[in-house]
Amino acid sequence: MSKPTFGFTPGAYYSFDNWQLNPYGIRIPSSYYRNSWTVADTGVSLYDARGVVVIVDSTFDSTGTTSMVDSLFFRVDEHGDLFQFGFLASLIAERESLTITPKWDRIAAFSVPNGTSWVVARLDTSTGLGSEQVVVGNVSPTKQYVGPVFVNDEERAVLSYRIEITKPHLDYIFWLSEAPPSLPRVIDDSDIIPRTTLKELKSYRSPR
Repeated sequence: MSKPTFGFTPGAYYSFDNWQLNPYGIRIPSSYYRNSWTVADTGVSLYDARGVVVIVDSTFDSTGTTSMVDSLFFRVDEHGDLFQFGFLASLIAERESLTITPKWDRIAAFSVPNGTSWVVARLDTSTGLGSEQVVVGNVSPTKQYVGPVFVNDEERAVLSYRIEITKPHLDYIFWLSEAPPSLPRVIDDSDIIPRTTLKELKSYRSPR
């Protein structure tokens, strides 16, 4: 699989729309909220890694007031593989009441042969599970267009890799684009959550 060019830019701003979906895949209007990403830095040394991207993740309520602020940490290795610190710990631990130590989780692997899965993590009984579970990732061999997205006020579709991360009770799908560098669509269709959730990138603005 070809190595992608994936690099965040300090000061870049992303706005996302979020919904829950009904059993027919239709967005539930009352579930809507907005969140944004602001790239704070791209060269930080954190959690035993260099070149870490720090993103401020802000969530807004229905009035547009900031209701929650969090930090996200990404890094890309020399093979073009994308890692997120604490991805599984935040995604799985809360919903399944498991004890997972945050670490660098490889959420997109481009160093493996085309169409080949990779192991994101092995969760053993020390996490609170009754037996070991393996979290597996897979990149679709064919890119897909996602959109429309407003990129610097220009409406267009963005070409993206489709990535699926699965384990028992987990089905997490996201699309990864290079221009702009983003996750323009995320679908969480895990059977352990009440409803499927959808996050879509509405707009991206590069730093001036």
